Amino acid sequence: MSGLCTHPDFQKRGLGTLLFRHVAGEISARGDEVYLHAYASNTSAIALYEHLGFRLRSRMNVKIVQPRV
Repeated sequence: MSGLCTHPDFQKRGLGTLLFRHVAGEISARGDEVYLHAYASNTSAIALYEHLGFRLRSRMNVKIVQPRV
């Protein structure tokens, strides 16, 4: 699952949890495994994912590459 987010003006109302459960339910219903990713600095997302029962499976390194202009 990628790009799951709630606008800051609407956080702490359970909307992220509701959205997550809906999308995760659709993925699970297809027989696929649900997994998430987040930047290590995104502590609020990680806290939400842990609250929903997920645990850290592995760390990844990401490099952003942009063309020279």
